[in-house]
Amino acid sequence: MFDAWSVQQSRTLKAVQEQLSDIGTVYPPIPKTIAFADASERRVPLALFDKKHPAVGVLQKIASSIDKLKVKP
Repeated sequence: MFDAWSVQQSRTLKAVQEQLSDIGTVYPPIPKTIAFADASERRVPLALFDKKHPAVGVLQKIASSIDKLKVKP
Protein backbone atom coordinates (compact mmCIF):
# COMPACT_ATOMS: atom_id res chain seq x y z
CA MET A 1 0.00 0.00 0.00
CA PHE A 2 1.37 3.33 -1.08
CA ASP A 3 1.34 6.60 0.86
CA ALA A 4 2.01 9.44 -1.58
CA TRP A 5 2.98 11.78 1.27
CA SER A 6 6.08 9.73 2.08
CA VAL A 7 9.17 10.74 0.12
CA GLN A 8 10.80 7.37 0.82
CA GLN A 9 7.78 5.50 -0.54
CA SER A 10 7.75 7.70 -3.63
CA ARG A 11 11.42 6.90 -4.29
CA THR A 12 10.77 3.20 -3.75
CA LEU A 13 7.76 3.24 -6.08
CA LYS A 14 9.79 4.94 -8.80
CA ALA A 15 12.58 2.37 -8.43
CA VAL A 16 10.16 -0.56 -8.58
CA GLN A 17 8.40 0.85 -11.64
CA GLU A 18 11.73 1.36 -13.42
CA GLN A 19 12.92 -2.16 -12.59
CA LEU A 20 9.68 -3.86 -13.62
CA SER A 21 8.88 -1.80 -16.70
CA ASP A 22 10.96 -4.11 -18.89
CA ILE A 23 9.12 -7.28 -17.91
CA GLY A 24 5.49 -6.29 -18.40
CA THR A 25 2.61 -4.40 -16.93
CA VAL A 26 3.26 -2.29 -13.87
CA TYR A 27 0.08 -1.37 -12.06
CA PRO A 28 -0.52 1.82 -10.14
CA PRO A 29 0.09 1.45 -6.42
CA ILE A 30 -2.75 0.58 -4.09
CA PRO A 31 -3.42 3.76 -2.12
CA LYS A 32 -2.95 3.50 1.62
CA THR A 33 -6.27 4.20 3.29
CA ILE A 34 -8.24 3.46 6.41
CA ALA A 35 -11.15 2.42 4.18
CA PHE A 36 -9.74 -1.13 4.24
CA ALA A 37 -9.99 -1.18 8.04
CA ASP A 38 -13.45 0.37 7.97
CA ALA A 39 -14.68 -2.25 5.52
CA SER A 40 -13.06 -5.00 7.57
CA GLU A 41 -14.84 -3.83 10.73
CA ARG A 42 -18.12 -4.20 8.88
CA ARG A 43 -16.95 -7.57 7.51
CA VAL A 44 -17.43 -6.64 3.87
CA PRO A 45 -14.98 -6.28 0.99
CA LEU A 46 -13.91 -2.74 0.15
CA ALA A 47 -15.67 -3.07 -3.21
CA LEU A 48 -19.00 -3.43 -1.36
CA PHE A 49 -18.18 -0.92 1.38
CA ASP A 50 -17.16 1.88 -1.01
CA LYS A 51 -17.58 0.96 -4.68
CA LYS A 52 -16.05 4.25 -5.87
CA HIS A 53 -12.89 4.09 -3.74
CA PRO A 54 -9.75 4.48 -5.92
CA ALA A 55 -8.24 1.28 -4.53
CA VAL A 56 -11.15 -0.76 -5.86
CA GLY A 57 -10.26 0.07 -9.47
CA VAL A 58 -6.60 -0.81 -8.97
CA LEU A 59 -7.47 -4.10 -7.31
CA GLN A 60 -9.93 -4.95 -10.08
CA LYS A 61 -7.22 -4.40 -12.72
CA ILE A 62 -4.83 -6.66 -10.83
CA ALA A 63 -7.48 -9.35 -10.33
CA SER A 64 -8.47 -9.22 -13.99
CA SER A 65 -4.85 -9.70 -15.07
CA ILE A 66 -4.40 -12.64 -12.72
CA ASP A 67 -7.63 -14.15 -13.97
CA LYS A 68 -6.33 -13.98 -17.56
CA LEU A 69 -3.23 -15.99 -16.70
CA LYS A 70 -3.57 -19.50 -17.98
CA VAL A 71 -1.56 -22.40 -16.71
CA LYS A 72 -0.68 -24.68 -19.59
CA PRO A 73 -0.92 -28.38 -18.76
